[in-house]
Amino acid sequence: MWIEKNGPTFRIRDIVDGKKVTLEKGWPNKTSAKKRLTTLTADRLRGDFIDPRAGKLTVAEWAGIWWAGHATGLKPTSVQSEGSRLRMHIVPLLGSLALDEVDNVAIQAWVTKLLCGLPDLDRPGKWVRRPLSAKTVRSCHGVLHSMMKAAVQARKIRTNPCGDTKLPELVPREMRFLTEPEAGRLHAAVPEHWRPLVLLLVSTGLRWGEAVGLQLKNLDILGGKLTVVRAMHEMSDGSLIFGTPKTARGRRTVTFTPKVAAALAPLVVDKDRDALVFHTPTGLPVRARNFRRGWLRWTAEAGLSGLRIHDLRHSQVAFLIAANVPLSAISQRLGHSSIAVTDGIYGHLLPQVDAGILKAVADALEHVDPDALAAEMADEEAGEVPLEPAEADEGVGD
Repeated sequence: MWIEKNGPTFRIRDIVDGKKVTLEKGWPNKTSAKKRLTTLTADRLRGDFIDPRAGKLTVAEWAGIWWAGHATGLKPTSVQSEGSRLRMHIVPLLGSLALDEVDNVAIQAWVTKLLCGLPDLDRPGKWVRRPLSAKTVRSCHGVLHSMMKAAVQARKIRTNPCGDTKLPELVPREMRFLTEPEAGRLHAAVPEHWRPLVLLLVSTGLRWGEAVGLQLKNLDILGGKLTVVRAMHEMSDGSLIFGTPKTARGRRTVTFTPKVAAALAPLVVDKDRDALVFHTPTGLPVRARNFRRGWLRWTAEAGLSGLRIHDLRHSQVAFLIAANVPLSAISQRLGHSSIAVTDGIYGHLLPQVDAGILKAVADALEHVDPDALAAEMADEEAGEVPLEPAEADEGVGD
């Protein structure tokens, strides 16, 4: 590297791939240029050198480069959700900035814009960009954090500017737990065709996608157990895909009672072993949004308005805790990634916590990524059944 005159200012030059290139320019005098050259030389000797030109890449340009590789390691559902956050909330607001222009101040301002939205001044009561929930903002920040971390690893920038962002606090939605009489009223209100599905959900704590994606070959009615090996997901384009369970521990065996077995028995008659256990009255796969329309009516008839499908999973846990089932066993039954997740969500329901459980939680936390733990807990508390279009938090437009 060397310094040379460039009109009224000085610039720092180097040879890259056999060609002379300008690393930096615009230094007002030779002394300031020399100080900068000394710093760059020292960085190169330490192995910390970052080509100043790399940071001039825009966020939008880097997003395209980064996403192409990042997406290959994601599940289809994550490609859909993370890709949407990138396209709708990151690139439109930050895309024109150079990577080295994105600092903590810029990111904090971006978070505020997402939280507060952008009102349409020409149309009172309308939005150019609707406010996002705290959970969605944190999810968007998580994508940006991963993208900027990759920029650091690729030596485009020196540090990740997302590290000290002040994010909105999550306010967990209050969980609802069915009592035994309420469970009975719900069972009576649900049409006969759907009772086996509802009974299975409340009796096993299966996630929605795990239940509707269950195949006959993974159901052992005589043995009173089923094996979770996959889950069904609905994509934004209306297609259905089958993927692996949400976590590594999601692949599990779950037992059920003779009453559940009796309800499921008629569903396996004269069916291929690869067929889905549950289907609509017309024989189609069960879609959450269609099922939810009936669910709202049935819960209202049972005097349980506001009950979510995911609350059946919470109710299963409440039943088990009331029966003094160890938290470790509950965690395994639910398919949580660790007992720490189970404790974080349901620990307050325990009448007492013995030393063995405390040790198990401590051991689990030793190897748990705090961010991943928080994300999984938020997902569990929020539930996983797709919302109706009017409730979806898309954040842009009216």
